[in-house]
Amino acid sequence: MNRITLFIIHLMFVQAVFSQAYKIKVTIDNYPNDTLMLGYHYGEKQYLKDTAIGKNGEFIFQGKDELEPGMYLIVTRPDNDYFQMLVESGKQNFSIRTSADDLSGKLKYKDSKLNEEFIEYVDFVSSRRSEADSLQGKLRSETDSLKQAPIKQRLANLDTEVKNKQNLILKTRDKSVLSTLIRWSLDVDIPVFEGTTQMEKDEKAFLYYRTHYFDFVDFTDDRAVRLPLFHNKIDRYLTKLTAQVPDSINQALDYIFSKCPEKGELYKYLLSSSLNNYGNSKYVGMDGVYVHLAEKYYGAGKAPWVDAETLAKIVQDAKALKPLLIDKIAPDIKVFKQDGTPITLHSVNSPYTVFVIWAPDCSHCKHSMPELIKFYNDYKSKGVEIFALCNKVGKDEKSCWEGVESLHMDNWINTSDPTHSSNFRILYDVKSTPQVYILDENKKILTKKIAIEQLGDVMEKLFKFKANEKK
Repeated sequence: MNRITLFIIHLMFVQAVFSQAYKIKVTIDNYPNDTLMLGYHYGEKQYLKDTAIGKNGEFIFQGKDELEPGMYLIVTRPDNDYFQMLVESGKQNFSIRTSADDLSGKLKYKDSKLNEEFIEYVDFVSSRRSEADSLQGKLRSETDSLKQAPIKQRLANLDTEVKNKQNLILKTRDKSVLSTLIRWSLDVDIPVFEGTTQMEKDEKAFLYYRTHYFDFVDFTDDRAVRLPLFHNKIDRYLTKLTAQVPDSINQALDYIFSKCPEKGELYKYLLSSSLNNYGNSKYVGMDGVYVHLAEKYYGAGKAPWVDAETLAKIVQDAKALKPLLIDKIAPDIKVFKQDGTPITLHSVNSPYTVFVIWAPDCSHCKHSMPELIKFYNDYKSKGVEIFALCNKVGKDEKSCWEGVESLHMDNWINTSDPTHSSNFRILYDVKSTPQVYILDENKKILTKKIAIEQLGDVMEKLFKFKANEKK
């Protein structure tokens, strides 16, 4: 009896283990290649999960561990044509049949009710969208309001049909991956607002839309990170519905993170991708977002997946960047003119100071210097002074003054720091040259790290902003 009991327990264990594995059989008629790939969505990108080798168009993807639920792609070679399918937990043993001449159109599933429902839903929505596009074209060309009325009514009916279909799936298949996909696709219905002006109505509508933008989604459902709509919805909120200044973006990110469990996959993806995106942003000032994320999350132990060495670098980078953020007072430094006279950056008495860190052997500096000279000649009478600091120290410092002479840079304030006593390379996080900062009369950083060729356009915008501020 004991042996029988142990055998039953062992059998149950084996069944439990194999129930977690995935096995997906794929048959593609008229497909001559012997290789097929299994990919998956993760955030904004797609990655390769598995490769199957087969013959006569028959392939098997299988593994000992269950696939993470989400949307996957079956990709053909060599043209990388593909069709998409949904994968849910515990139901990863099924078959697919299609044809190479119409991968998505001839899809048939066996033992996957989820994907049968997915195909039916996609076909339903596609047919309604196709009809709606046709009606929209007719509506644009029709000028008679009486003839427009039935077109508008049919469009409204189509919208209702789609919403009813979605609601039915959400009600009957509430926990399915398909329901998660639908939730991330839903948009906000904006009510009609009252107002004395159209601008007032539009503002109320926008605020309502932004406030309710995430009403339908569940940030505790980690399957969303493997669905293609997830990243696009987050990105739209951050780039289209949020003012593109660090403070507003920081608030928006904090709001999103507050909805995510800290141990969840959505939280990990969003925090990691946000730090990377804003740390490498091409837009001026976005390092303010990087610093915020590094201090509030990484430095506070809220990114436990990061190794100690990487974490230390992130925190150190943020520490170096923080004093140099826009609207901060630029760190003061004492450097020296060619004759050895000391001078500080903050001692420059000018409505605007363009602080330039350059190097005589920097090819871009040499290329841009004529532009800087032209800029100075155009703007010195408008309250702009240039404070140039050569990056060379020690025995190389003498090349600074050779560069000043050869590049004809003798019109403005030129300085160097032979012994690096000011620590300017560290204070200003100098990793490349030229580095350009525009400071106001109080030495507050107005903008930074822009190309010398952009200085004229940027100064005009600053002048205009200041004039409007006075009004």
